[in-house]
Amino acid sequence: MHSVVDTIRGFQLALQGVSFLARHRVLWKWALLPAIVNIIVFALAFALFLSFYPDLYALATGFLRLDPPQTWYAWLWIAPLRLLAWGLGLLLLITALVGMYVVFLLLGTMLAAPFLDILAQRVEALVTGRALQEHTTFLDGIQNIGRGIIEELRRLGFFLAVHLTLLLLGLLPVLTPFTVLAATLFTMLFLPLEYGSFAMDHRQLRFRQRRALVWQHRWLMLGFGAAAFLTLLVPLLNFVCLPVLVVSGTQLIIECHLRDAA
Repeated sequence: MHSVVDTIRGFQLALQGVSFLARHRVLWKWALLPAIVNIIVFALAFALFLSFYPDLYALATGFLRLDPPQTWYAWLWIAPLRLLAWGLGLLLLITALVGMYVVFLLLGTMLAAPFLDILAQRVEALVTGRALQEHTTFLDGIQNIGRGIIEELRRLGFFLAVHLTLLLLGLLPVLTPFTVLAATLFTMLFLPLEYGSFAMDHRQLRFRQRRALVWQHRWLMLGFGAAAFLTLLVPLLNFVCLPVLVVSGTQLIIECHLRDAA
């Protein structure tokens, strides 16, 4: 029962970014710039996917003979093979879309990171009623940026390793349905690593600590990730949802730390 409540709560938190931004217009300028960056990134991602999908489809179905049947009874084995090829192509499409979504979402976030970092700081100041401690020296600022880049690269490597492994396994027809499900659940569970990353950066959490935080609050994170995943699948809305979900993700991390401190 506790897991169900936490999942629902996580889902609700992901949607609260819209109302939060609506109440605080001072944040709008910091939300608009990352949205523009992501429109450009996702347009490029879609173009690349259209370019490479025929090759992926040919790789998945190349072992099947789909020559036109010479006799009517040849359809007895040609038709099932064509149906299998269509099914493999569809499942490969879903898996590739999930992997592409994660990779280019990470890329878009990295490019928009300076604006999103300011946005997350402003959100946390509004939620907690106190501003975060500013860097006292130029060196402190450089060190913080360096730590953020390192953690971002670790997160990117983590997502790439898992999704590339699942994509390769998905080329085996027997495993394809399971890898599609596994890729989707993995994406949902660990999406908070992306949207809550700036709040985690401010707390100087290392990547293993971030993964531990996600697993410790896994039902809350899964609910948040499910809502975020569904939101990103809505046409056009996915271009502007990144700053909204960073606002929600910042509130999510604050709630997790409040629970741990209680």
